[in-house]
Amino acid sequence: MGKHKIISKFKIPKIRGKSPHFLSKLRNLNFRKPKKEVLINHPKQKMKFGILQKLIVGFIVPVLFIVALGIISYSKSSDGLISNYEQSTSNTINMSSDYMEYVFNSIDAVSKQYVGDTELSYFTRGLVNNTASERLKYVTTINNELMKKVELEKFIENIHIIADTNIPVLTSELENTNGFYTELKENEEGLQLDNAPDGYTWIGEHLFIDSKLGIDSKDYGFSLIRKFSPDKACIVIDVKRSEIETFLKNLNLGENSIVGLVTPDGKEIIIQNSSSNDTKIIEDFKFSKEEYYIESLNREDLTGSQYVNYNSEEHLYFYNKIGETGITIAALIPKTNIMSQANDIRTITFVIVALACIVAVSIGSFISGGIVKCIKNINHKLKQISEGDLTVEVSVNRKDEFEILVHNITDMLNNMRNLIRKVASVSGLVSDSAIHVMEASNTIFLSSDHISMAIEEIGNGIAGQAEDSQNCLVQMDELSNKITVVNDNLKNIEKSIDDSKNMITQGITRMEELNKQSQETNRITKYVVDNITALEIKSKSIGEIVEFINEIADQTNLLSLNASIEAARAGSAGRGFAVVADEIRNLATQSMKAANDINIVISDIANQTSDTVCTAKEAENIVNAQNNIVENTITTFKNMSQKIEELINNVSEIGKDMKNMETARAGTLGAVENISAISQETYATSNNISEIVHDQSVSVGALEEASGILGKNAKELEEAIHMFQI
Repeated sequence: MGKHKIISKFKIPKIRGKSPHFLSKLRNLNFRKPKKEVLINHPKQKMKFGILQKLIVGFIVPVLFIVALGIISYSKSSDGLISNYEQSTSNTINMSSDYMEYVFNSIDAVSKQYVGDTELSYFTRGLVNNTASERLKYVTTINNELMKKVELEKFIENIHIIADTNIPVLTSELENTNGFYTELKENEEGLQLDNAPDGYTWIGEHLFIDSKLGIDSKDYGFSLIRKFSPDKACIVIDVKRSEIETFLKNLNLGENSIVGLVTPDGKEIIIQNSSSNDTKIIEDFKFSKEEYYIESLNREDLTGSQYVNYNSEEHLYFYNKIGETGITIAALIPKTNIMSQANDIRTITFVIVALACIVAVSIGSFISGGIVKCIKNINHKLKQISEGDLTVEVSVNRKDEFEILVHNITDMLNNMRNLIRKVASVSGLVSDSAIHVMEASNTIFLSSDHISMAIEEIGNGIAGQAEDSQNCLVQMDELSNKITVVNDNLKNIEKSIDDSKNMITQGITRMEELNKQSQETNRITKYVVDNITALEIKSKSIGEIVEFINEIADQTNLLSLNASIEAARAGSAGRGFAVVADEIRNLATQSMKAANDINIVISDIANQTSDTVCTAKEAENIVNAQNNIVENTITTFKNMSQKIEELINNVSEIGKDMKNMETARAGTLGAVENISAISQETYATSNNISEIVHDQSVSVGALEEASGILGKNAKELEEAIHMFQI
């Protein structure tokens, strides 16, 4: 058939040789006679892990997770509480330290105020108010002022200004005593003041001064001593002990906590919070004697904390150095205060877990008891059903899933009863049907022989028709090839014309872009010419400014000359003025020189600007000529595009005609192929039908044999149904 193959559109399944297999399937159907013993009884099994145990385990497992959660919560909360407590206490100590630093700085500012008083400094050196009346009046005034200052300042107990012998002590205590500064310097307080690098020091007590002024050291907390300049006197400011104690009491760091202030010389004010949240001053404990406090003083850190042992219990120790005073605020907090909330969480968690275990076991036992009782009742009924008694009624007194289960079992029993009744009624019909099938199979066998003869005659006629269709197909195939070649050539011509049109279109587009670029270049050139013209005008303005600078330089030269003349008249007293005049003259000369240089540069710029303007105008003329050429080129391209378009239309008309021919050719070729294919398929189908008829004859024999077996099995089924009680 040339280059074409006849493809069948209809696939007729072949069943030749399958009759023996089909017959064997019919013979192997499960129509065997059932055994006499159809009821099977399994021995009763003892449960090793029942519902009760499973429910208890099921409830205990979440409880174990709760236990784990409690342990983790306790661990995390204790860590968090400790961390938060430490941070909170540290912040409190730091804020307290900042507050005390502010207080001490205020006191230090007061001392600087008096030390910086010039009149007071003169008085301490005996330079003013030397008469008895003046001195008495001045001492009285200053003492009253010191008393007012003490009353106004919350943390100041006393202020003393101590000068040398024969100079009265100025004090807020109104004590009439002569100065003793020389003696003070020979005592411990004076030595500490001399060793202070900044001329002042903070001390816990000043016993020598107390003995001179009749002051009790318990009345003040600690003191600031600052030298006057020169070193002829000093000022002593005592800090109120009561205010320090009130400040420490208000900290309240928790039950049995200890907090205090320690001076560099070892004096301590320590407050302890009792179990009833009362506070008291303690004397039997000293931070300065503890190793951890000594270590903290040697550290560079201004603040810190660590856990230490005190009275055989673990405490959290905090310290903070207050500015540059050398005074340290220290605190001890029992760890039991920190852990109290965490211990409460641990106790609550333990109680809840214990209750959860008891409730879980109780609920598990109650639920499992009801479930086990219900399951035993259902199992007893199902055992009777398994023995063939379908008259059993299953029921439970529950309103849950077991009630649904019992309803489903009851529905199953009803369906089984109906099924057995239907099977019993159908088994008789099956026996009668088997007899009718045997009779029908004999009739089908005779009809199959007649059909085989008729199909053989049809096959001979179809074979001749298929040969004629094949010859027609070969001739149509040759015509189709020629039309295809012409059509392909026409497509190539259309493609070449399209390519030419595209290239012309691209040329027009590029020439239009070139035209736009030329116009833009023309605009930029004009903009450059305008800017250069404006630059030429600005250069002339700069020349005018340079002329003005030259005039200023001339005036400056005249002023310098006048200044030189006046300096010469003044003689030696006007030498400095003469030097300045020379410098002014030099500057004026340099200015004139620089202005001349600028004038030259401006002249060069003006010349170059004129040349640039001429060149830019020439470029503008060239660009205009270029624009005209580009426009003429665009017109030529457009004419070419119009002619190509006409050629494309003519070729398209030819292409349409060829496509119509191709469509007609394809339709004719397809029709011939279908005729040939149908002829061959009809011939093949007739052969398959012949084989099918033969196989059907074999299958009818098998069907007849199966009908006999079916009748016997139907009788056996009736016997088996009678074993059930419905």
